[in-house]
Amino acid sequence: MASTALIARSALAGTARLGRYGARSDGAPALALSERTGLAIAHIAARKGKVSEVLEWLAAVSGAVAEDGPRCMRGDGMVLIGCAPRQWFALAEGTGSTSAVARLTDALAGIASVVDHSSGKVVLRVTGPRARDVLAKGCPIDLDPRVFGPASAAATEIAHIGCQLWQVDERPTFDLTVNRSLAKSFWSWLTASAAEYGYEVVI
Repeated sequence: MASTALIARSALAGTARLGRYGARSDGAPALALSERTGLAIAHIAARKGKVSEVLEWLAAVSGAVAEDGPRCMRGDGMVLIGCAPRQWFALAEGTGSTSAVARLTDALAGIASVVDHSSGKVVLRVTGPRARDVLAKGCPIDLDPRVFGPASAAATEIAHIGCQLWQVDERPTFDLTVNRSLAKSFWSWLTASAAEYGYEVVI
């Protein structure tokens, strides 16, 4: 009898293939592109008059210094990204990721709405010395390091696809989320834009 078990599958399966592409050089590629997998993703919206309480609980659950604003706040195995006034994305990784949304739902009951986006969002990472140049080809916001640096975050569009973008470190490394249904379209734009610098698809 055939198995009916469901198996998790990357939105980029068969599309994002490991290897080096685009312009070639003797050194390392100017960019590394990857999909971050194994993440739990939740959208949190504070209810009216409950922002302070929500921030206290977010800090307690995530271990991050939580604030209301367009910032990336890193905690113990969880990252909070301010995506709108009184709203955040929470990304959890590691062994506790599967229970992260349940913990947030329980902790924020009555003061915030928590929606599980783990199956609906794809998180991509763009890192390397040319990361800003590639993203700037399709992003309307100013990514100059003087105004957009580590821990900066923004809700924006890149190549006409809505996303949440944040800077992870000074290398620079950027993470971004797109809807799963648009992941292949975004990947096509990203790889075409990165080709002139040379890039590597990594795990």
